[in-house]
Amino acid sequence: MSAFIDKKFINMVSPTLRNFKWKQAELANCSCPVCGDSAKKKTKARGYFYQKSNRFFYKCHNCGAGMNIYNFLKTVSPSLCREYALEQFKDEREDVGVEDMFTFKEEKLKFKKKDRLLEDLISLADLPNKHTAVKFANMRKIPKQYFRLLYYTDDFTTFADKLDENNTLFGKEERLVIPFFNSHGDVVGVQGRVLTMAGEEKARETLRYITIKGDKSIDSLWYGLWRINPNKRVYVVEGPIDSLFLDNCVAMVGASSYKSIPSRLMNSELVFIMDNEPRNPQVASYNEELIKMGKKVCIWPEELKEKDLNDIAYRMSTRKIKKIIDNNTVEGLEAELKYRQWRKV
Repeated sequence: MSAFIDKKFINMVSPTLRNFKWKQAELANCSCPVCGDSAKKKTKARGYFYQKSNRFFYKCHNCGAGMNIYNFLKTVSPSLCREYALEQFKDEREDVGVEDMFTFKEEKLKFKKKDRLLEDLISLADLPNKHTAVKFANMRKIPKQYFRLLYYTDDFTTFADKLDENNTLFGKEERLVIPFFNSHGDVVGVQGRVLTMAGEEKARETLRYITIKGDKSIDSLWYGLWRINPNKRVYVVEGPIDSLFLDNCVAMVGASSYKSIPSRLMNSELVFIMDNEPRNPQVASYNEELIKMGKKVCIWPEELKEKDLNDIAYRMSTRKIKKIIDNNTVEGLEAELKYRQWRKV
């Protein structure tokens, strides 16, 4: 199928689509003509055209409709649909019917109903490979199975206002959006991370987070609580993205969050994995306190020079990372000894 022809007919039908606009060369947005999007707010635009391989698809993040361009045109403009079919297959044999030509299996676009706060965002899993956010995630080696948990916005300030109208942000800035959910699937907070593709080294130096808490009753945010099994060993790291490199892993926002363990983890076997920064007084003090509290900690081996899990993922698999952590998880007197050796590195 030709993405060129798909895009041509998307542009042809676009005058009939409310709030239509191209956001990227391979990503367009409009108010969904299938569900109407919103009767109260006409500026709502939760329908997306996106390219995958050499084809465009349509998906609505309000009603969940997902289809190829032929079926989209068949729904909203039968006359254009006929033109589209003829142009796509003008060189096909005359004895093949148009309907038969489009009996190929449609891609199943899995869509799980999400918190309405995220309804105007699009997940990385639904963005084209050339999109800045996807390039950024690939550069950071984030496993693709987690792309559906990460979102993109070109205006983080407007998005943050929906979660906390008293936030002090201003200006328009694109960011990667990392939502924090409670057990009911409601968004209780988000982190916004700056996107930059100015080279791997520079990107890692200039990355900045903005954390917005929606539920003020929560003392500290923990990322990933909704998707872990508390009956198995739970790994605890410092950042949400780091948590995506280990199975059954959660992240604290602010390393001092270990002082208030969530009720869901009170009876779990926890392994705390601080960043590998022996000369950082704050990180060192966190490890020291955890050891005094009798917690299990990972004290990184001397030969490992990377700062955190994401750094390590640049040169080894998640399976090897887990093995290193398990082999260097200690507690009690052994932890005290290894901690002192680690501090001397």
